[in-house]
Amino acid sequence: MTEIKKILKLSVNERIHLVQTIWDSIAVDTENAEISIDHKKILNERLEAHKKNPNDIVSWEEVKKNAKKVL
Repeated sequence: MTEIKKILKLSVNERIHLVQTIWDSIAVDTENAEISIDHKKILNERLEAHKKNPNDIVSWEEVKKNAKKVL
């Protein structure tokens, strides 16, 4: 029997616990992950653009409204 089939036979509570454990392990791994040079460059460019024009922003409400238009 494959591992997935074994997992699917677990109770709902056991599967939820498993997912939470996996998610927690991912969170720990990502905290320790290095950001690539390319990503650092993009983040720095965005930060500099924001510093030059801090009023050039989009509100969270506007982002949600525009996202709903796409759907």
